[in-house]
Amino acid sequence: MKKGLIGFAVAALVATFLTGCGERKAEITIEDPVVRSIDAMSYKDDAGKYMTGSFMTIKNSGGADVTLVGGSSKDADRIEIHEVVGGQMQPLSDGLVIKAGKSVKLRMGGYHVMLLGLNRDLKAGDEITVTLEFDDGQSIDYTAPVKDIAMDDEKYGAAGSSDMAMK
Repeated sequence: MKKGLIGFAVAALVATFLTGCGERKAEITIEDPVVRSIDAMSYKDDAGKYMTGSFMTIKNSGGADVTLVGGSSKDADRIEIHEVVGGQMQPLSDGLVIKAGKSVKLRMGGYHVMLLGLNRDLKAGDEITVTLEFDDGQSIDYTAPVKDIAMDDEKYGAAGSSDMAMK
């Protein structure tokens, strides 16, 4: 009888411990989102549709790393996560890792969310809603103001994508 009670107690402790470990998860917040307006200087994709970028700080105050893998918006055909390397924009095929307890700043000349195949003009003063998707199944919506951001505001080189992880 004592062996049975001891075994039950050990099993209960192990289950409690494992349950506690399973609660480690990412807790994502989006801070200061903005979308760049499109104009005659805007880029077009292969289909001739306009595209633009969205910039923000993504904060993970949780206990587990999470990867931003994509997203959606009713105003764009698709969303991709990009980075600028050596002045060239390229998609992040494996997504963007947001480490536990850290923030990542998405900005021109570094990491950013690309809205591709826009279905409408985006003028300063408009708003756009985007859903970001993470590898742990989370989806986070944000609504961002559309602002005029000059291409001259971009920063490349040493201050580019290599300094994106913040404390």
